[in-house]
Amino acid sequence: MRTRTVSYVIVNNLGGITSLIQNLIKFGKQQRLNQELVLLDIAGNNNAPANIEEIEGLAVRRFSIHSRHNWYTVYKGLSSLLGQSEGVLVSNDAYDLIMLTHYNIPKKVVQIVHDAYNVKLSIQFEEVVDAFICHSHFYYETLCQLLHHRKADIFHLPYGIPLSGQPRRSRLQEGPLKLLFLGRHDKNKGVFDLHDINKALQKRKIDVSWLILGMGPETEALQRQWQDQRNVKFLTPATNEEVRALAADCDVFVFPTRFEGFPVALVETMSAGCVPVASDLPGGIRELIEPDVTGFRTPLQDIGAMTQAIEKLHNHRQLLEDMSKKCYDKIYAGYNAQYQSPKYQELFLEVAERTTAPRHHEVKKKLGSRLDHPLLPNFIVRILRKSI
Repeated sequence: MRTRTVSYVIVNNLGGITSLIQNLIKFGKQQRLNQELVLLDIAGNNNAPANIEEIEGLAVRRFSIHSRHNWYTVYKGLSSLLGQSEGVLVSNDAYDLIMLTHYNIPKKVVQIVHDAYNVKLSIQFEEVVDAFICHSHFYYETLCQLLHHRKADIFHLPYGIPLSGQPRRSRLQEGPLKLLFLGRHDKNKGVFDLHDINKALQKRKIDVSWLILGMGPETEALQRQWQDQRNVKFLTPATNEEVRALAADCDVFVFPTRFEGFPVALVETMSAGCVPVASDLPGGIRELIEPDVTGFRTPLQDIGAMTQAIEKLHNHRQLLEDMSKKCYDKIYAGYNAQYQSPKYQELFLEVAERTTAPRHHEVKKKLGSRLDHPLLPNFIVRILRKSI
């Protein structure tokens, strides 16, 4: 029998999915399958690249994808890279799923369903996926309804993060609230709302400080927006441990996001005792934030509601402390990587050991557009697409 490997395929971005996958590898105790991480370098990607932690025994490979290249050349190369062993391919985006509609590899396929975008991928590429894992109970129920004939292959498994055991430091004394944002600097994360929230708090004469963590395509524009403010600091932590240490020194996690599944940033900040004030979206936000207990959920793009929630915590410091403890307890009760990551590895092993052939072996579809053809040299396709 050939070597069996779990191959995680992710776009080379700094963010929650990268952190999540590394935790699955690092904390998957007594792994019975080899582990490898395949980073997709997408030409033109303006997001900050991933910070990949060195993990003993983990092979990290890179693969470049350019939109002008012949899809057959690109995906044949990716299939060759992923087809070097049996086991499981863990999919997190569309690229490898596209490949599987034409090229066969000896691996079974597990798709991680993070959010509504991944649900759409599940519907589109259901025929090439052997099992689905949903972090959120909401998306699990959604996928079971949409793919009711595949319910036996759909699993609900909350992920876990490393937990240090150090809660947020109590700040009952009077003084500015320390507000935190953690995430990709992108319009969909609502990053430009933070400045408006700050102005609304200033009008109410509520003194706060801000710590804005992360990077992204809007980092420079975001820093320009704040250039006249002295109560803000921008940092890009190199490790998850640094993120948790910084979060433990803050009070409130402000998260005016427009689109989420089960946000890693929310789990990480709550694990440090930060009380979240977040957009009311289905999925992880509603499952983690119980209103007035473990945080506040506000209507989408409602600056006033977010400001009022922060003002409430500013004026009632004992409420802040009580909610902080409940946030900490909730994450420790159900989202510990030491317990959750092995459950993923057990499921990967179960799928790998199925005696049936991978589902994608029954699929053979054309790739791309008219310029994509298995007999066209890649350099000709590149020239034609550049000229067009």
